Amino acid sequence: MYYTSKRGLSHLTRIRRERVLPRPGEVLVDPGDRVESSQVVARASVSSDFRIVAVARLLGVSASEAEDCLRIDLGDTVHRGDIIAKQGGFLGRSVESPIDGVMTALGGGRALLEAQPAPFELHAYIPGTVVNVRRHQRISIETAGALIEATWGSGGEGVGVLKGMTRGPKDPLQVRAVDPSCHGSILVAGTIPDPEPLARARDVEVRGIVAGSLSPDLIPTVKELPFPVIVVDGLGNLPMMEDAFALLKEHEGREASISGQTEIRLTSKRPEIIIPRPNSKPPEDETASYGELEKGARVRIARAPHLGSVGTVIDIPQHARRIATGARAYCAEIDIGQDEPVFVPLVNVEILS
Repeated sequence: MYYTSKRGLSHLTRIRRERVLPRPGEVLVDPGDRVESSQVVARASVSSDFRIVAVARLLGVSASEAEDCLRIDLGDTVHRGDIIAKQGGFLGRSVESPIDGVMTALGGGRALLEAQPAPFELHAYIPGTVVNVRRHQRISIETAGALIEATWGSGGEGVGVLKGMTRGPKDPLQVRAVDPSCHGSILVAGTIPDPEPLARARDVEVRGIVAGSLSPDLIPTVKELPFPVIVVDGLGNLPMMEDAFALLKEHEGREASISGQTEIRLTSKRPEIIIPRPNSKPPEDETASYGELEKGARVRIARAPHLGSVGTVIDIPQHARRIATGARAYCAEIDIGQDEPVFVPLVNVEILS
């Protein structure tokens, strides 16, 4: 029995996502409530910045003397440039506040200034039903829908209507295709080989881009974009796997929720595309990040030389075999549509759920 990583690729499954405030606040929904993707489900006041000011060092005095030099008390509000401490008379040294904020702590000759809290609103992200609320901070929302887990992503979250930009999974996103009709949409393309369409997508204010692959040279550009970019198969010049492209094509014109956040090592969280179908009845929940590999399983190869290829497991030999690197590894025999099956180390195989 062998277990390997599992990639979500499902036309209809049960999806549960936990929405978390950065700090406890006001939750606006209750278990059983129906929510929409853009709905605000909780809010809190969050301090966006803080500064530790070395008062004693800046004045050239001891820590105890620094407290006597302070011109403000704990809890006082200050503005950037205000004098918060001063030594001696008119010509003595002084310390100014580097930010607008509040002094919240003092000790060791240093003062802690926190920026004024700003309102933070937490959106549902997916339409569905609230199933749990915990500690005025965590909200679990469940829905049914299609799910694609991707390889790489950048940016936060986005919600928009899927808009196909290429005919096939190998075709690149062309700058001439990105026009004002793309405003508010999530663009779907085979590959992204150059920066021009990205700049144009920013100009017309798209909500996100989903592609099979991305040129590695574009990573710095992508990270500066105000919307998420989801790469289904990997970096380079790879076509999107046909199953994923067909699923996205099938749901063109429907609203989707996408996230570029990646925490595979900590929580097995991958970048994702969710196409909600909240009124559909899904099969039993499948949330495992690892699955049993067996004959007949549909899999994707996650390393060269067959990176991105999708196929079916023919056999899983009981004995390790020598691979191209000279090492011995347990492998799966996979039919990827070539004249002969290929042997791939199990560690490089992903099960498609």
